[in-house]
Amino acid sequence: MTNSTRETDIHDLSLSVIHALAMVDVKVLSYMQLRRLYAALTHAREDVEQETLRRTDGGLSGDTVNLPRPGFDKRT
Repeated sequence: MTNSTRETDIHDLSLSVIHALAMVDVKVLSYMQLRRLYAALTHAREDVEQETLRRTDGGLSGDTVNLPRPGFDKRT
């Protein structure tokens, strides 16, 4: 039996949040629930954007592997 779930996915808390968001049926939420959800998502988006920019600017991309472009030689 093979397991297609990568080990890193098991510990990735963002996946549970993404899954929960996909399950939300906004049509059944009350107006106040919609406003709270909107505020939380807006705040989370701003936090994610700031952290993404910080990592991009600092070269701290985490799991991303930076490879040299083909034909680009750092020695020249």
